[in-house]
Amino acid sequence: MNTNRLKTLLLSVLLLTALSGCGKDKTDKEESIDAKESSSVSDTAEDTKESKTESDEEKTTSAEKTQEKTEEPTEAVVYDYDQIYSKTIEDFRTAIKEGVTDDTDILGDPTVLNELAYLQDQQYLGYAVTDISGDNIPELLIGGIDEYKDGIGYGDQIFVVYTCVGDEIVMSFEGAYRSSYQYAGGNCFFHQGSGGAMYSMFGKFSLLPNATEMEWSEYYFTHPKDETYQEIGLYFNTSGEMDVSASEEIDITDDEFWAKQTSMADDTEYIELTPFVEEDAAPSQLFVEYQSDASFNEDSCDFYSVDKSGYETLIVFSTDGVLQDLKLLSLFMNDVDEEGNPEYTIDEIYSYGTLESYRPLMVELTFYGDMPNYGVSYTDETGETRYFAISVSGYDGALELLAF
Repeated sequence: MNTNRLKTLLLSVLLLTALSGCGKDKTDKEESIDAKESSSVSDTAEDTKESKTESDEEKTTSAEKTQEKTEEPTEAVVYDYDQIYSKTIEDFRTAIKEGVTDDTDILGDPTVLNELAYLQDQQYLGYAVTDISGDNIPELLIGGIDEYKDGIGYGDQIFVVYTCVGDEIVMSFEGAYRSSYQYAGGNCFFHQGSGGAMYSMFGKFSLLPNATEMEWSEYYFTHPKDETYQEIGLYFNTSGEMDVSASEEIDITDDEFWAKQTSMADDTEYIELTPFVEEDAAPSQLFVEYQSDASFNEDSCDFYSVDKSGYETLIVFSTDGVLQDLKLLSLFMNDVDEEGNPEYTIDEIYSYGTLESYRPLMVELTFYGDMPNYGVSYTDETGETRYFAISVSGYDGALELLAF
């Protein structure tokens, strides 16, 4: 064989072998890189999936916690209002039984206490714990008892109203003789007052929820028209303020004006009141004395004249409580029974109605001779009607009431 052909053949074989080895290395490397990149993408996707799952779980847990926090019930504070008011009630009871002293400490001093000075030790002052304003918080009302039925007191005159803000007692309003309040049903009250001959007012208002604000539906008042005080104007508003500039002057007669007051006063209602003093306390008493000896004057009394004989005198009937159906009687003695009790023929002269401690009755009449010719009758808290002859004492000339 030719030597040169043999060399050429061997060289070709070696070249083919080298080329074959280079191609295999490149392919394996590329496959390795591709596999590595594929693994990395897979791992990243898996990590992203796990991260997303954890994030969703965290959001769900957070949402559940928020929901649990939102749905957690809030416990409302419940107050024992009977317990809160109990001290004030006992303070009133002590003042009524033992009298008002410098140590008496009642919310509302001094107006309410000044009223109590006339009412102490009396059976007709009572209280009620009831929700008047409609906010589910009961008010404490202190008022006057006009009558008893089956041991329960009833009346419409309200001296003071308290309410609670949280567990603290606050005053809604208080009244007095010249600025009085009467219960008118529901959450309504009638108010009337006077600041002198030219300044009088009356009206009706509602006690709003929380019982610390009033909403007036009608408010009437009198006021001088100018600084000369020669003419009095009649005014109306719904603000409850005696403010001429913010009121309407009404063109009606005086009689029509005061008829409105009478109508409102008649449209009040009794409210049930628990007496501070037990019902078995002594019934209210009637007293009579000459006007010259009395501590009352003509401005503080109602008045009735029986006659003007030229020898007439003024006498005053007063009470330490409330007496119903008071009547002035004419008496004529017919006989005396075996026990010495007089027997009278009785005629009614004048029917006064309810006599209360803060408003006595002054009567003008004439006493003829030594025998009683006038008498009086009334119904006490027990429902019993009592009769008395008005007599002049032969000992000191003082007036006496003789039961018959």
